[in-house]
Amino acid sequence: MVIQTKGKKGWFWYIPLHNDIISVGIVRAFDELFAGNRDHETIYNEEVEACDEIKRCVSKATRCDQFYATKDYSDRASQCAGDGWVLIGDAYGFLDPLYSSGVLLKSGQLAADAVVEALTINDTSATQLGKWGPDFNRGMDRMRRLVCEYYNGFSFGRFVKKHPQLKGHLADSLIGNLFNDEIDDVIAPMDQMAAEMGAQTTAAPTQTLV
Repeated sequence: MVIQTKGKKGWFWYIPLHNDIISVGIVRAFDELFAGNRDHETIYNEEVEACDEIKRCVSKATRCDQFYATKDYSDRASQCAGDGWVLIGDAYGFLDPLYSSGVLLKSGQLAADAVVEALTINDTSATQLGKWGPDFNRGMDRMRRLVCEYYNGFSFGRFVKKHPQLKGHLADSLIGNLFNDEIDDVIAPMDQMAAEMGAQTTAAPTQTLV
């Protein structure tokens, strides 16, 4: 589940894991989340109080780990493959959970094709198993750009109204069809609109707390 806090200044994720464990975290603007000299537990508890549904969900829960914080919610391993092994999905790179599932599923498809070819030609080197990496990274970077724009307050609705000819490319991007260079046609118009909105398009926009 993804649940907004009161005032819509942030949102919680609530993700079931194995062994009856739930991952719970808050995403909110960094300067707002970490205003004042407060520890992570205090921040978390204050944010829970501002979200009635999360408060209800965790009311009977027992904490099983410490509190973590990170300035940027996205991450990527230094390589997608080595001699005899590959990384896919979240093991290779993590983006926002709202938007990244299709992208990460694509990594499995591309890696599987490389593995099948590797076994066929008897070459399980890092070069062969990781040949899909550069193209995949370009798609992943496109998605990260959209995620950052979203958290900076970019209005995709206004963008489509202003540039209706680009709505197909934007829709493809948002549903994870990111491996087409034509999608980059939206970048310059987005930059222009973001500048008009006063958005900081290059900064990491949020802080996450688990």
